[in-house]
Order: sequence, then C-alpha cells, then structure tokens
Amino acid sequence: MSSNSLGTTSPDPKEILKWTKRYARSRTIYFLIQWIVIVSIIFVIVLITNLAQQAYISANKPLFYISVVFLTILFLFFLWISISKKIADLVWQATLWFYKKEGYVLPAERRKDLPRWVVALIGLMIAYHIIGAGLVFLRYLSIQNLQPFSAVVLVPVLLVLIYYQDLGFWAWLWPILYGIHAVLLLLGFPISFPKEWYLLNIVVPVFGYGLLAIMIGHIYSRYALWKLKSLTNLGEIVLDSDSIDRVEDADSQGKDVEQI
Repeated sequence: MSSNSLGTTSPDPKEILKWTKRYARSRTIYFLIQWIVIVSIIFVIVLITNLAQQAYISANKPLFYISVVFLTILFLFFLWISISKKIADLVWQATLWFYKKEGYVLPAERRKDLPRWVVALIGLMIAYHIIGAGLVFLRYLSIQNLQPFSAVVLVPVLLVLIYYQDLGFWAWLWPILYGIHAVLLLLGFPISFPKEWYLLNIVVPVFGYGLLAIMIGHIYSRYALWKLKSLTNLGEIVLDSDSIDRVEDADSQGKDVEQI
C-alpha cells in the first residue's frame, strides 16, 4: 500500500494512522443525538412520575391510573428505541450528514456488534433503574440516595460499554465523574440540590456528566482533525478499516508501511 492509497501525501503513515484513530474515536455527534433523544424522553417520564406521585398522595385515582398508563407506554417506547436497529440507522445517517464535509473514518473495531451478554446487561441496568424509581415512588428510597443507588450499576455497565465500543478517553470521563459524585454524596459533601429541585440530584449527574464528556470528545475531535489536515494537507480524510488493519499488521511485524 502506498501513501496515496491512504488518502494522504504524508511521508509518515503511522502518524496519520494514530491521529485518524484518535479522530474517529472522538467523533461524538452520534452520541450527542442519542443524548438529546434520551434526555427528552426521560424528562417527560420524570414529569409524569411526579404527577403520578402527587395523584397517589392526594388519592386522585383517575389521574394516578392515567399517569401509570402513560408511564408504561413511555417505558416501552424507551426500551424500543434502545434496541431498534431502525432508530440506530437513523441516528447513524444523521451523524454521517453532520460529518459529510470531513469524510468517512471508521476503525474496524467500531463495526463489531456488542456481545449478547453486554446487551442483556443493558436491559438489566434499565430494569434496575425502574425498580429504583419504584422504590422512590413508594418512599422506600430517598431521592437524595437515588444517585449513589444508580451508580452501583450504571458505572460498571458504562465501563463495559466503553471498553467494547473502543471509544476515546472522553467517554471514560462520564462513569468516572458519576462514580466520584456518588462517593462525595455518601461522604456528606454539600453537592445536592435544594428540596424543591430534588429531581436535579439524579438528572444533572446522569445527563450533565454525559454531556460534558461528549463535548470534550467533540472538541478533541476538532483538534485531531486539525492535526490530520496539517499532516496530509487535504480537506477530506478517507481511511477505511481495511487500510487501518493493513497498517497495524505491518507495524506489528516491523515492516515499513510505505512498502506495503
């Protein structure tokens, strides 16, 4: 493979490979779109849950049952979009549209499907949080302790997902910050919201740290893209998974990449 087949005129293909992988692992718009959709659904779920709780306290049975029906529909809808390949394809197409001026970069490992046990783990995590919401609703679990309760399962599941998706450093920030937040709460640090804003004690750590990690990844992808363009003097990067595999094989065998 010559340097031209890598879509670059740089004399150092290994350096291009390094920054291409860093760039590909930091393209976070795909996750940002998912974040927006999920936050929107969770926001509605939280509002209806609060309405159901108030209806339960005031013994307003019609409103309570209507709220429960809507919650059930929303939970089923949330589960559907979480596993639907059609939704995943729509999000992916939107991502490609956003990055269309930058070219197409996808390392081979990103093409792999998640193991079935990991998918099952995601389902168990969702069920765990539904149980947690139920415990809060029945007042067996304080809303102030819901975040540490969530971190027990959410942190390890996120770590597993990040590992199997081979994401960049930015993704690890989310579970790390979420876990630290839970520990600080348990130690009594004053980082919780006032009683009238109690729902933010779970909403902000879950989605705030996620958004922070995504934005850091996006900023880093801009830097990686700048490095790539400075190396290649090109406006578009095209480096597919086969090219990456051949370069990595040659590198592991100690061959000169320019001669492949």
